Amino acid sequence: MTARIAGRPQQVRLSRHLRSLVRPWRARLLAVGVLVLAAAVLELAPPLVVRHVIDDSLVRGDTGGLGTAAVLYLAASTAVTALSAGYGYLAATVAQRSLAELRTRLFSHLLALPTGYHDHTPVGDSISRTTADIDAIDDLFSSSVATLFGQVVRLLTVAVAMTVLSPVLAAAAALVIPPLLLVTNVLRRHVRDAERASRIAVGGVNARLAEDLSGIEVIRAFGRQRSFADRVRRALRTWLHAGNRSVLFNAFYAPVLGVLAAVVTALLLWLGGRDALGTFGVTVGTLTAFVLLFARFFTPLVTLGDEWQTVQGALAGAERVFAVLELPTDTGRLTDPAGPAVRASPPAAAASSAPGTTCPSTRPVVELNDVTFGYLPGRPVLHRISLAVHPGRHVAIVGRTGAGKSSILSLLVGLHTPWTGQVTLAGADPSALDDGTRRALLGYVPQTVALFSGTVTDNITLGAPDLTADQVRHAARTAGADSFIEALPDGYDALLSDTGRGRGLQLSAGQRQLIALARALVTEPAVLLLDEATSVVDGASDAAFRDALHDRVLFRGTAVLTVAHRLATARDADHVLVVAGGQIVEQGDPATLLATDSRFAGLAALEQAGWDWQHEPDAP
Repeated sequence: MTARIAGRPQQVRLSRHLRSLVRPWRARLLAVGVLVLAAAVLELAPPLVVRHVIDDSLVRGDTGGLGTAAVLYLAASTAVTALSAGYGYLAATVAQRSLAELRTRLFSHLLALPTGYHDHTPVGDSISRTTADIDAIDDLFSSSVATLFGQVVRLLTVAVAMTVLSPVLAAAAALVIPPLLLVTNVLRRHVRDAERASRIAVGGVNARLAEDLSGIEVIRAFGRQRSFADRVRRALRTWLHAGNRSVLFNAFYAPVLGVLAAVVTALLLWLGGRDALGTFGVTVGTLTAFVLLFARFFTPLVTLGDEWQTVQGALAGAERVFAVLELPTDTGRLTDPAGPAVRASPPAAAASSAPGTTCPSTRPVVELNDVTFGYLPGRPVLHRISLAVHPGRHVAIVGRTGAGKSSILSLLVGLHTPWTGQVTLAGADPSALDDGTRRALLGYVPQTVALFSGTVTDNITLGAPDLTADQVRHAARTAGADSFIEALPDGYDALLSDTGRGRGLQLSAGQRQLIALARALVTEPAVLLLDEATSVVDGASDAAFRDALHDRVLFRGTAVLTVAHRLATARDADHVLVVAGGQIVEQGDPATLLATDSRFAGLAALEQAGWDWQHEPDAP
């Protein structure tokens, strides 16, 4: 999802977003405006003091008021400096508080976005939006906003003062406006495009770094460091070219403005030296004050030009940030072009939705009814799948790689929604469950286990404050993780880290999987979804968990749906579904299927003979 705001309507939306960001701090912003206006008005005093000294003191030879003039000049200059520091500080505090809120809001929004967004967006790009893009806005808000606002007000007050001081001189100085507008417009357009490309390039570089650093062991094992360094170098080169274009256009702005200012100043001095302005009542003091004001008129323009690259970088970053915030968090219904989607029924107020309760055994707690689903339009992965799991029953899904087993579980978890058909957990749409109900109702172990920086307990509870130490230990014992956790230096308080390394302990793949099992079991959920949950644990641990699953989990009425990597798990199930090509091609009691000439029996024979049946091609 590339953020590109082009055209007036989208620029208006961006402006609205930025206003909403600082709206809570209106009082401070009003104070900033008052201080900026006061500083801009006081800055007019020094040139006017100089005019008074020249016309009323030096020309007339009266030096009596020079001391007072010097004090006024110094007081005005000091007051301008103090007011500038004041509004700069207030603007910076507003910026930091607003951006702290924006960072939290963006991360929370990313967590709430549909899984499909994260499927198609590199992790590094999302990281770039929450870091580099907001940092670009931070650079603008923390220092540049106050500077820019102050310079714009100075520009206006100086322009008004020059016009009031001498309309004739102001008309002569106005000759600079057409070329000034032309240069500014060219700069604005080119720098904005370059900064937008630069922000996109930063996202690409971060995506590349996140991907390569997470796979550093593979890169080193195959000796491909140089090749992957070249890939990053190419990505960095794109960033460099975009940055160079921005710097190139920005570098010409100040010199061009300096030349324009010098030309007009020289013209004014030439006219004054030839006494061409005397007929219009322009005195030497007025000319001097006007030249000083004219120099101050160009100072804000040069400052604005110097800050323009920062402004455009911040706006490009803001485009990318707010483009994500505008994405709907509701997963909605992904529709296949072949036909309209069928909405699942709204969440039911079933008794099973409450923590600690289960559905009546006469009603399935897990249901898929005629479900078709795919990740890309026109390319379905599942075709008209229907299944049901009752409380206290264990259903195993068996199939070769790519058959659609994990897709069934992702629908049940609510990570995706079907194109057609209906998916329900305890009578409710799983994508519509609130957080508390989901945690109590559903336990899930995905294929890829994620651990987070924190203690073992933190990783099992995921920070839920209502889960007790006894619940954590009970879940770990059921999963078979208790023995190795107790052997860690600090037991359940041992610090862990994921693949990013860090200070925490590194667990083996099997230990990580057991932690994930304990995490799924800790709330004693009504539904347990296991996606090859013991595929990398040793045989003894797998057997122990299967015994615990039967004696402790199924016994209390939990419905279990397992994607079986080992057919021993499927043999222990109450019911087996064989999936091929996104369809259920065979189902039944495992003992019955093994006693017949079934697909399941054929897979069991292959496994017994030592064949890796999981990765063989298959078709329905």
